[in-house]
Amino acid sequence: MTEKIASREIVIFNLGKEKFALFTDQVKSIEEMQDIIPVPMAPGYLAGLINLRGEIATVIDLRRRLHLENSQIGPDVVIIIVDYNQETAGLIVDRVDSVETLKSEPKDVPGNIRKVANGRFYDKVIDINREKIIILNLDKILSLEEGK
Repeated sequence: MTEKIASREIVIFNLGKEKFALFTDQVKSIEEMQDIIPVPMAPGYLAGLINLRGEIATVIDLRRRLHLENSQIGPDVVIIIVDYNQETAGLIVDRVDSVETLKSEPKDVPGNIRKVANGRFYDKVIDINREKIIILNLDKILSLEEGK
């Protein structure tokens, strides 16, 4: 069991001052910010579409999806590319902080937190370098359903 935990890694990224993560097996690549084609009548968090080496990918503004304050697009802003249901999607984040190997098993987010506004997007919590990092639930982030 320890070997399995030790081999698991997460990509830690910032949205403002907050730190979040995804498991590396969910991340396909990290791309520089590029022109995004808007999609009319789409939900506000859906930034639009990009052409990623000939493949069209949906891009979600993760700040808007998590109902965080908007910020200016800075030089460190990147798009984290993920595979979801055999489709490629991108998540706009302020910057990627690091890739860390997990030394302990992440804890489930408490049920009462999952019931509040953004709680449905949270999956696990891990303590890394004395900071609590929320590991996001990619299925909920990329689901177009707004229900809880």
